[in-house]
Amino acid sequence: MVNPYRKGYRYEKKAKDYMMKKYGCVCIESRGSHSPIDLICGNGKEVYAVQVKGGLSLPYIIWSELENFAKKFNAKPLLLYFVKHRRFFECWSESDLKKLRKYLRDVKNDRETMR
Repeated sequence: MVNPYRKGYRYEKKAKDYMMKKYGCVCIESRGSHSPIDLICGNGKEVYAVQVKGGLSLPYIIWSELENFAKKFNAKPLLLYFVKHRRFFECWSESDLKKLRKYLRDVKNDRETMR
């Protein structure tokens, strides 16, 4: 079984690759577990403060903390959520986060119904 920190590291590596390919960004990792962000990414035009999450459970994230931290870097707040063996979902706002949570609840309910 993979511990949560190791799994988080893998998601962050995938997120760095994703940001490079999609937005042409270079990313710096924010080490430690007390920051609302995992990555600061920039491409010379935009800066992104990125929180990385993954799995099929509902993400615990306080959007206002991510926004406030992003403001310190004049960055855009972004949650990248990796659904196992699929793709990243981009959440640019609290309403996007609500849509993601609804999607994950629906997936979980579908899985339980199929059992």
